[in-house]
Order: sequence, then C-alpha cells, then structure tokens
Amino acid sequence: MADWEKKAAAKRDANLAKIPKEWLLPSEFQIGDETSHESVLDIPAKCGILTPEEVVVTQNFDAVSLAKVVQVGSLKAEGVAIAFCKRAAIAQQLTNCLTETFFDDAIKRGKWLDEYLAKHGKPVGPLHGLPISIKDPFNYTGVQSTLGMISYLDQPAAKENSALVDILLDLGAILYCKTNIPQTMMTADSHNNTFGRTLNPHRLSLGAGGSSGGEGALVALRGSVIGVGTDIGGSVRIPALVNGTYGFKPTPNRVPYGGQASVSRRGSPGFPAAAGPLTNAFEDLELFTRSVIEIRPWDRDATAIAYPWRTETANAKPSKLRIGYFEGDSQFPIHPPVRRALESAAKVLATAGHEVIPLQQAPSLETALGLSTDYWSLDNQHTSIQHIKNGGEPIIPSLANQGPTLTKKEAGYSMDDLFEINVKTGAYKASWNSLWVQNKLDVILCPGAETTAVPHDTFGIPPYTLVWNLLQYPGIVIPVGKADKAIDRDSLAGNDWKRKYKSEDIHGAPLSIQLVARSYQDEELIAASRVIDQCLKIADNTGLQK
Repeated sequence: MADWEKKAAAKRDANLAKIPKEWLLPSEFQIGDETSHESVLDIPAKCGILTPEEVVVTQNFDAVSLAKVVQVGSLKAEGVAIAFCKRAAIAQQLTNCLTETFFDDAIKRGKWLDEYLAKHGKPVGPLHGLPISIKDPFNYTGVQSTLGMISYLDQPAAKENSALVDILLDLGAILYCKTNIPQTMMTADSHNNTFGRTLNPHRLSLGAGGSSGGEGALVALRGSVIGVGTDIGGSVRIPALVNGTYGFKPTPNRVPYGGQASVSRRGSPGFPAAAGPLTNAFEDLELFTRSVIEIRPWDRDATAIAYPWRTETANAKPSKLRIGYFEGDSQFPIHPPVRRALESAAKVLATAGHEVIPLQQAPSLETALGLSTDYWSLDNQHTSIQHIKNGGEPIIPSLANQGPTLTKKEAGYSMDDLFEINVKTGAYKASWNSLWVQNKLDVILCPGAETTAVPHDTFGIPPYTLVWNLLQYPGIVIPVGKADKAIDRDSLAGNDWKRKYKSEDIHGAPLSIQLVARSYQDEELIAASRVIDQCLKIADNTGLQK
C-alpha cells in the first residue's frame, strides 16, 4: 500500500469511528456499491435506526415548515439535531456523501437553542433549529478542511469559521457535517482519493454530480433540509439536477464566499464562484438566500456585495411571464429524456398563459466553453495539479477524462492573452444582453445539462451551466420527473451524440429544467421560478405533464 493510500485509509477509519455504533446500518441494508443499479432512497426510513418520530421529522418537513414548528416549541431543536445527525450518518453509509462530522457539537447546539427559546420566548433568528450541511471548503472551527487532497491531510483544523458559517450560526442554524467533493473541485463527479466516490441515491451506478455532489446526495436522502454548495461551472446546479433536488446559484457575492479553504491559486482574474443552497422544496431556496442577505453579510465579509434583499420583488406573483426558450445548442445536443422534460415544461407554461419565445439565434456555447476554460487555466503555476503531485496521489478518472480544463495552455498565459480573453468575454456578454433586451425577457428556460445523471466518470464538461457562470447570471434548477426507458428510447438519439446515451443506464434518473435571469435579478428569478414551479406541479398532479 502506497503512503497516500495509508493516509487516506487512516482518515476514513477515523471518520467512521465518529459514527455511534447504534447508528451503523445492519448488514441487510448495506446493499451495493458503485456498480449497483439499486435505489437507496427508502432505506433511511426502514432500516430501524431512526425512530418513527425521527422518520417524520426528517421526511415530512421542508425547511420552512420545520422552522415554524421548532420556533413555536412543538418540536425541540435538540431532537431535530439528533434526528438529522442519524439520517446523515445513514446517508454516509449508503452514498459516501460526507467528509467530516461534528454531531456532538450539533446536539449541544440544539439543546442551547431550546434553552434560548424557553428563556427569551423568541428564536435566535429565522433559521433557528434548522440542520444545515456545508460543503467541505467552508471552514468550521476545530474541523479540518482537507478538500479531499492527500497533501492537505496533515494540515491543522480550522481556527476560525468562514464568514457564511458564522452567519448561519447567528441566524440560528444547526451545523453538523461537511460534504464530499471531487479532487480539485473542477469536475462533475464527486470523487477523490481521500474520501472516495459519492454515489447517487436514486441509482448507485450513477454519479452524484459535482462539485457539491455530497450535498446533492445528502439532501436527496433528506439527511439535510438545506445544503450549502458552491458553483463556478455548475457545482450547485449539477448535483441538484442529477439528484432530483432544487438548486440555486445566486449572482456571485450576494451570498458571502470568503474565508473558505481552496486548492486553486489565490487572486485569479477570472470570473467568481458563488455559494448557494440545495433543497427539497422551492421556498427553502428563498428562505436561505433572504435570511443570509438580510443580516447584511457585507459587514462581515469583504467579498459580499452591499445589495439588500428586495422582498417585495421576490414575493411578486407575475401573472404573465415572457420566457425565452433555449432548446439547446446543436454543438451539444441534449438527450431524449432532457428534451422531453424541456418540451413538456414549455408546453405547460404556454398553456398556462405565459409567453414562451424560442431563442433561435442564441450565442454559441462553444464560445462560452472556450472562454471559461481559458479563465480556469490562467494559473501558469498549475497550483491545483501541484497539490495532487505533492500528495503523491493519482489524478481521478473524471478529471483525466474531461480534458485539460485547468491546464489548457501548457506554455502558459501572458498578460496580452488575458486582455484578449477579457475583450472576447465582453463581446460575448453583450450578445446575450442584446438577446434579453430585444425579446424583453423575464427569464430563460433551458436545459441544465445535455444529460441527466450518468454513469460514473462520464459527465464531462457542462456547457449548459458554465455559460451562466461566465455571464455571472443567477440560475435555478427545478426537478420535473424521471427518465423512463420506455419513453426515452435509444433510437431517438441518432448518431451525432457527443455523449454516450443508453436509456437502460439512466432509467429512473431525475429530470430537471434550468431557469436563469440577468445579473442581480435574483429576486426576479425567485419570483418567476416560483410561478413556473407551481405551474409544473399543477400540470403534473392533473396529468397534463405526461
């Protein structure tokens, strides 16, 4: 066994030892590995680890409704903390979605919140009693942020919290675990050599997305009511779409991003990443984002933009939307189930009286892909790759398979190159802005990816999400059903697919749509997406969306 393998094994053993023995799954429920086609979504409720009351607490409430019952004292925060710690431990054993746990902290926190509520007669804040999971790079005092890198395993635990972590605690949240990510956080398959691979709970043989894949799997298994991820090319929205959850990437820096651990070189002149939530209910996206922004995060983190939340705009109920319909780019043809979901959504929205406007001359996604990978590769020192080498570990398959997204130009970039990239990006942004203005759009309806969840290590580069990162537009993913091999047949794919498509491989995988708005129109996007989500739910319930 190589030195890096010994270090990784020791870390995993230490993590496993933190799970109480009575929370370990009985052997009959340890049903599969990454080659299994089984779903594990029903196991938490039937494995016997959770009490009937804990099943109800973790399975029957979204964040909004859970906050209400805890904050009036109908449920105790301590009991809620125990229930979600147990469910997260189960999720970890089923999908390998966690990197760190601090369950004892969470249970003590829940008890303190109950005492505070009893003493003061009011909650600490709007997130009082809500269990919230965080992606591994967020620093939590006393816990390591290893980012799945072997070379980080010898680093000490964090000495202070990330700004967003402090904010969540001040809002009353209960933090209890950190979630898994891919090596370098620049691939859509959450797999690293320290913690291993996160599996999709809908079907273990499929990927859980990345780079916030641990959050996607945990939220899908209802081991968290709100999971906090980060997104620079789709890293919140891809896990949402492949795990069947909601996901929101706000405009960068509206949710504070500072104080995180990183494997990339500091000071990149490229476009910024954004932090955002993954949830099982639409309104939980709004609850998280509004709560964080209303506490004035710019007073705590210099990366945050001083732009208050516009409650009236976010709560508006537009009766007729102008929806740009981006059916896809011919260079990146979408798969049959994704097309079915998109076309069905467009039809439902038109029937509901909204104006659906096909966008025939949308700017090329190939251009966005080229510019994005240029920005991601600007570090001539290749810092992320150097960290891999420092640990003596191999590059994971998905990172190797997708090509040189971090080392596009081996000879390195010059200052003249950067100027040229910026000029091209400015022109690209202008072309999209013209499309919005000419068509007087409220939002754009589009795919979240060419695919739904796919077999491990095959997701590749995500043009349908990274384009909006490049433009710094906010985006929301909404789940809309599942792939069906009886409908989404292989014969529909043709011979021009860049990605392998086999309906049998992805049968039962979640489907979704993506909605986007222009920069800083997060509240407008929330308002429009709420209307669209409700339209789609009504259609699904009445059988119109079949």
